[in-house]
Amino acid sequence: MITILGWLFNLLKIIAILGTLVTIHELGHFIVAKLCNVKVHKFSIGFGPKLFKRDSGETEYTLRLIPFGGFVQMEGEEERSDDERAFNKKPIRQRIAIVSAGAIVNIIFAIIVYFALASVNNSYYSTQITGLDEGPLYEAGLRSGDIILSVNGKKVLMQGDVESIIENSKEDSLVFEYERSGEVFEKQIEIPIQEMGFLGVAFYESGEVMYLVTGSPAEKMDLKIGDVAYAVNGIEANNSDEIVNEIRKVISGDITISVMRSGESLELPGKTESTIGRVYTLMCNTVQPGFWKGLKYAWGSTWFYLRETVIGTAEIFLGKAQNVEVMGPVGIAEKISETSAWFEFFNLMSAISLSLGIFNLLPIPALDGGRILILVIEGIRRKPMKESIEQGLILAGFGAIILLALVITIMDLIKLF
Repeated sequence: MITILGWLFNLLKIIAILGTLVTIHELGHFIVAKLCNVKVHKFSIGFGPKLFKRDSGETEYTLRLIPFGGFVQMEGEEERSDDERAFNKKPIRQRIAIVSAGAIVNIIFAIIVYFALASVNNSYYSTQITGLDEGPLYEAGLRSGDIILSVNGKKVLMQGDVESIIENSKEDSLVFEYERSGEVFEKQIEIPIQEMGFLGVAFYESGEVMYLVTGSPAEKMDLKIGDVAYAVNGIEANNSDEIVNEIRKVISGDITISVMRSGESLELPGKTESTIGRVYTLMCNTVQPGFWKGLKYAWGSTWFYLRETVIGTAEIFLGKAQNVEVMGPVGIAEKISETSAWFEFFNLMSAISLSLGIFNLLPIPALDGGRILILVIEGIRRKPMKESIEQGLILAGFGAIILLALVITIMDLIKLF
């Protein structure tokens, strides 16, 4: 009985997240279409048999059995129409606004949710260094108590800002501006790219395992989501940064992670792989800024999250990303079912919404981004593309996406079983 209830609860979580994101995506298209006075024939959430139907004015509203998709059917969208309120009769700027609205709403929703989560957080990592006794920053003369003000001329508010600039720098030499005892100093520090250890695990600040890369060394050593790591190779670690720093030191070597699981202390042996990156030590004090100043930190955290997601997505498509796991609907559903707390649930909802928005804006036929590209080409040529060519491109793109989805889904199912 418990298993059945657990399965039903997980199903409700999956429907809640994906259903919500699909609904707001289609609402984006629908609302902007209405604002542009485009005739909308159908607004549907889901696919398959109809569960609910209501006609209001010129539009049919339906809720269908399979909640993992939806559509807005407009006059003159699939086939060109002579109706003055047809999609194809509207100025290009309005058509681009309608097509892009769904993805943009997903991105805005993700930002709002993440900002709300960050706003309820009562502590953040500042840029005031603490416990620094090794690594390139220490060797260059920075000390505990120093406050990092900027890196390579970019102002920083939180530790994550500093780390992002370091890790994404194209040059090994970085200029740090920092404050010590009220005086401001500037120092050029070399942080070269080098080999480092890789386990394929992400931690919350407390050391609790947040995410495991499927097939990674971390998964093979039986680390579980929810484990709380407190030591690496016998060296105690007080937070996620200290844990990660210790893991990075072990390159393709034996490693033991000490964790607490359901009140029991476990020693989990394994072996790291290697990857490349900038190896450095940086730990900063936490601050509790209060509500109003906390909003500033919340926005900084949100902007960092948005920037890192966009950069990560770009690296995937440019072939520069390493140790990246791509998931389809099955993999996403599994991650949703693994959420155990409201913060984790809404954090994942935000991440999926942001990824959905960015993915839909890619210039691939059948996606919103591909349709925007076709409209831009029409604007440049000052005449529409031949309808047969446009539909052919969209069908080809749709076929490619379906094929990719099938491949990823099969891979997700293989990982499950």
